[in-house]
Amino acid sequence: MEVLKTLRREKNKTQHEIAIELDIPRTKYARYEAGESEPNFEILKRIADYFDVSLDFLLQRPHPHDLPMVATTEQKQAINLILQLNEINVIKAVSYCAGLLANQ
Repeated sequence: MEVLKTLRREKNKTQHEIAIELDIPRTKYARYEAGESEPNFEILKRIADYFDVSLDFLLQRPHPHDLPMVATTEQKQAINLILQLNEINVIKAVSYCAGLLANQ
């Protein structure tokens, strides 16, 4: 899973450090990165939680609503707030954001 290597490098972590966080042997994690083995569902959930990504993202199943890897914490918070709004307030929030962009 090339995506694991990318995520790990973005965090400036070693395979050993990630393996410790996931409570698995480093050799097992290395095999996941190399595509020689696939993690079971429980490990996939731990990996997704650790890297703060969706399972779809890990499995490279993109969806239009997935957050980009480069999203800041504040951008993720803003999107999560919008997701909690009712339909009318979502329209208002989108309109407001479009206005902010127009004034940049």
